[in-house]
Amino acid sequence: MNAFIFSIGQKIRARRTEKGMTLADLGSLVSTSTSLISQLERGGVNPSISLLHRIASALKVRIPDLLEDEEPTSNQPYVLTNIKEAKTLNMEGGVIFSLLSRFPDTEFEFLAVEYPPGSSTGIEQYTHEGMECTMILEGELELELGDHISRLNPGDSICFRSTMPHRISNKNKKVAKAIVVNSEPFVFSTK
Repeated sequence: MNAFIFSIGQKIRARRTEKGMTLADLGSLVSTSTSLISQLERGGVNPSISLLHRIASALKVRIPDLLEDEEPTSNQPYVLTNIKEAKTLNMEGGVIFSLLSRFPDTEFEFLAVEYPPGSSTGIEQYTHEGMECTMILEGELELELGDHISRLNPGDSICFRSTMPHRISNKNKKVAKAIVVNSEPFVFSTK
């Protein structure tokens, strides 16, 4: 069991019970089964980013509020992050988000994201605050922006308002890797 996912599950359970919600209440609000919510809370499954977004919205919190709050403690004027030591979040389908911007009080979020073959950010499009810029390093990704679909190859980049419904998927047989910058932290808290 992934301890980080278990911690997310514990925080989901704590927020849900704080609000007096049952498993069924939360499942209904996010259009998923009570069983899946229970498995998430026990750390038995990894959510997609879109499901985590729906859960955070239903609980009236931000996604970072459901993640561990670790901050660099260094007083140095810089923070060096090795990808092997980056704070990571393993999502449904094996999608891995790694936080590269660990400087205290960073106003943006700098991520390395890996998409295994057949994976995506979830079954539906989602939105969040700010702007998002993505650059493909390896493989190919498909980005749905509302009704528009863009196929992105290595070296391609795209920027868009994150308030526009979007979804990213890897429909190929090779792992895809991307760098993503969110102008407002969405996945991890950088404060």
